[in-house]
Formats: sequence, C-alpha cells, structure tokens
Amino acid sequence: MPFLSVVLLRELVCPECGAKLAEPGARSFVVDPQGTPVNFEEQSMPSEMALTIACPNGHFATLLVPNEVSVEETMATPDAAPIAADAVLSEI
Repeated sequence: MPFLSVVLLRELVCPECGAKLAEPGARSFVVDPQGTPVNFEEQSMPSEMALTIACPNGHFATLLVPNEVSVEETMATPDAAPIAADAVLSEI
C-alpha cells in the first residue's frame, strides 16, 4: 500500500493573500483531515483527487490531481526534495 506525495512543479502561493506555500520541486504528503498519511491500494489508485494546502493565514489552496499537480509514491521522493505543508485529501 503506497503512501503518496504531491509533486509541486511550480511555486505555490495562496490565492487569497499571496503567501508563499511551496517552492518549485517541493513535495507535500497526502494526509486525511486528521493529519494521518493516507495509504492507497496499488490496484485501485485514484486517477483524480482534490487536495487542499493550508496557508499560514488560514486560507486554503486547492490542487487537482492530475490537472494541476502530479503525485508520486513517497518512496520515490528524492532525499534532497524540499518538503511543503501537507496536502489534505478532500475527495477521491
């Protein structure tokens, strides 16, 4: 059962206040609303997901997989990759 991380290819800023949320190349771990990493069955990986990342000012940025960002198994995350705030799974 793989755990997933979001691969942010561009800088991510809060759509409401402009706060920088992540730099290009950063990874955000996919977690449930309680902050627990979500594991997915390899045979039934979702093809679409909606995720939210919280800004320090309490705003939320929504990311859509695969339209806006991609995901990878956390085992494939390079050691040198910057880590961004967790991405909370909204929908499958």
